[in-house]
Amino acid sequence: MTRLPTVVMLHAYPLSAAMWDKQARALEDAGMRVLKPDLPGFGGQDGHMTSLQDTAQALLETFPEEPLALVGLSMGGYLALELLAQAPGRFDRVVLADTTLRADSPEKQADRLAQAERVLREGSGFLVEAARDEHAPATFEQVKPMIELASRSGIAGALRAMAERQDQRHTLEALKVPLLVVVGANDQLTPVDRAQEIAAAGRGQLMVLPEAAHLSNMDQPEAFNTALLEFLKS
Repeated sequence: MTRLPTVVMLHAYPLSAAMWDKQARALEDAGMRVLKPDLPGFGGQDGHMTSLQDTAQALLETFPEEPLALVGLSMGGYLALELLAQAPGRFDRVVLADTTLRADSPEKQADRLAQAERVLREGSGFLVEAARDEHAPATFEQVKPMIELASRSGIAGALRAMAERQDQRHTLEALKVPLLVVVGANDQLTPVDRAQEIAAAGRGQLMVLPEAAHLSNMDQPEAFNTALLEFLKS
């Protein structure tokens, strides 16, 4: 009998592990164990991220020693790549969704750092309004309370950590386990060409979900779950 994996799911910015609720139920119904941590400053957690490297190191200390399946979307994908850079032997299959292997451009870095300062001054209201414009109404209604629950320091810390991250092409080129790359066909933040780049570097399978944007797991949960289950059970 094929061993069903324990699955680590890493959430997007500026949300929480609740974004994975529909996926976690589907995986648990299939007999898998799911670990979906709230990152520092999100989902009611204390503290804030100082760097992706430090956050990955801290997470590794909490994971069971068995080989794990690793799933990350957007910022969760950046963190997943950092985990693979630090401890590739801990993971036996990987799913990267709506993310990129590239570091931020100088312009994007400056924008993130400016947003970090703004959120410390003003709170997250402007991020909620931006999310209203970015997401389908049904998805926005789900993410709004997650953004509002995030702390100012948590949001600012995540923005700074993302701005400082490194290009991870070499990590993917060294990957020795199966890779699934998922992207919404309408993702404007990390579009399909960025997903193709990841799949090519990691010699992975690419799945483009129609009628989904940057939060493809929330925009099209049934299609996302089908792809995820098929990959993790294979």
